[in-house]
Amino acid sequence: MKRKEIIDLIDEVGAKTFVTCGSMKLLNKKSGAEVEVDMPAVFSVVRGTLAWVCTLLDGRADAEKNTAKHLQDLLEYIGSSIALDISDDDED
Repeated sequence: MKRKEIIDLIDEVGAKTFVTCGSMKLLNKKSGAEVEVDMPAVFSVVRGTLAWVCTLLDGRADAEKNTAKHLQDLLEYIGSSIALDISDDDED
């Protein structure tokens, strides 16, 4: 894929996940344990991750040799995405 195609796909995925709601159950094949997953929360993490990836593709982020710095940046984008979702919920 070309950079432009990836950025377009990120935009499309981000837009479509805003209207997805509900939850789903995940099953651990080994233990049989079930985990219920809140889809809006999961998609907040996905959108935050995609926003971070987009900055890398746009060249807005410098290449870091420090893995901790990359993780910090990623967590900031994910946190921002979750905070925006929470503020949207408060307005409804």
